[in-house]
Amino acid sequence: MTLDTAFQIALALAALFGGIYIRRQQQDIRDLEKAVERIREEYQRREDARHNHTALMDTMRDLRAAIERIDEKLDRKADK
Repeated sequence: MTLDTAFQIALALAALFGGIYIRRQQQDIRDLEKAVERIREEYQRREDARHNHTALMDTMRDLRAAIERIDEKLDRKADK
């Protein structure tokens, strides 16, 4: 085996492992892009969460006011 053949074998092995490394990096990038896209689809934005929270709190205040009115009516009815 000559030095030229050994160099070609070493170069081929380096190219093989380099190709495997690059292919793996590309696959990891694709997986991360899919994960980012899934996060965009599944998770709620902060503004949307704040809006939903505000709407829920308003509904709870209205419900509490209605319950207090009913309680006052029951108290008046019980006093009669």
